[in-house]
Amino acid sequence: MRILITGVLLLAAAFCSAQADANSTAVIEVTPEAVLAMLKDKVFLADVNEEFTYAEAHLPGAKLLVYDAIAADQLPADKAQPIVFYCYSPECPAARMAAETAMKLGYSRVHCMSAGIVGWQDAGLRTEP
Repeated sequence: MRILITGVLLLAAAFCSAQADANSTAVIEVTPEAVLAMLKDKVFLADVNEEFTYAEAHLPGAKLLVYDAIAADQLPADKAQPIVFYCYSPECPAARMAAETAMKLGYSRVHCMSAGIVGWQDAGLRTEP
């Protein structure tokens, strides 16, 4: 009986956690590999690096945005479209700050790849230009 009750409690906890993730109002942390998988769908990639860093290497299709000047007119019209923000490396707070701004603007599927362009390249993934 104790095993059954424990199992039910674990299932309930997992369900509640999944529901919380689905209805999350927080920025979702993602890995470079997760972003690569997201590229199969319609995802908006926001590079918040300096212009010279962006010119050197960025994720394919990423748009360069200024991290502390994010505005709704720079982002997708559909506030449910997934957005991934990234900057240079895990030590850089710009992507997190920009992602939090997008959440405040009403975007619901906001992701932060804190590994940055360095993590993307370390994973051996293709960059532009």
